[in-house]
Amino acid sequence: MDSASQTFRDAADLLTRGESHRVWSLIVTIFGDMAQGAGDAISGAALARLVGLMGIRPEAMRVALHRLRKDGWIDSRREGRGSLHWLTPFGRRRSAEASPRIYERVRSLPGTWHLLLSGGADGTGRAQLEAAVLTGDYLPIGTQALLGPGPLPGDLHGLLGADITRFQVPGWLRDQVCPAEVVALYNGFEADLGAVAAILDRGPPLGALETAAIRLLCVHSWRRLLFRHPDLPDVFFPDNWPGPVCRARFCDLIERLPAPGLDRLEAPA
Repeated sequence: MDSASQTFRDAADLLTRGESHRVWSLIVTIFGDMAQGAGDAISGAALARLVGLMGIRPEAMRVALHRLRKDGWIDSRREGRGSLHWLTPFGRRRSAEASPRIYERVRSLPGTWHLLLSGGADGTGRAQLEAAVLTGDYLPIGTQALLGPGPLPGDLHGLLGADITRFQVPGWLRDQVCPAEVVALYNGFEADLGAVAAILDRGPPLGALETAAIRLLCVHSWRRLLFRHPDLPDVFFPDNWPGPVCRARFCDLIERLPAPGLDRLEAPA
């Protein structure tokens, strides 16, 4: 980051707050934002320049890529003296599944939801509920019920199920979905996005690589915040939840920071 512009430094400092990101997670964000399509690939040299701007050392990048290959997210091959990296079909699918939640200006959610309920004290259906929770698609409600998006699945394996189109959500469940500390994180991120926009307003234009890096830090911070809570309609969140305002600020900012084409990313600085 030593050669970065002051505008970039100021914006990056706000978006990181001195914290170090998990490198493997940041690389997932990079590929999901800039190289999600079939046939898209990023060279090791370009990736090193990009993450280097964010304070990540080449050895940490190599360890993260090794983990992502092992986990089935990334594939790689040698290309001349360097290497080329791309998302696997699994990585592209997972990135595509997450993209609407990250990038939609107005979140579109199912009109129908479903409730699954297990048996009583004998634990009937408890294993099925626990398996459903592991998919990440369900909100636990107490110890015997789950709420999930869309209509009821075909086979409930002995669970009681019901389709739901209207909700009346009590305060205790709103606080479970989005506790006070998450509300505070949203408020802080909204303020940081506004401050980054002000920095960009008064500073000289960023170069392509710096633009990409600030965009990615925004996307990564937003993605981390989103996945702190379930993806639910606004009625499930506390009255003071600033989610929609924060989403609008995020969308406004990344429109100012368009993702560069992979050819520009590959061009030496």
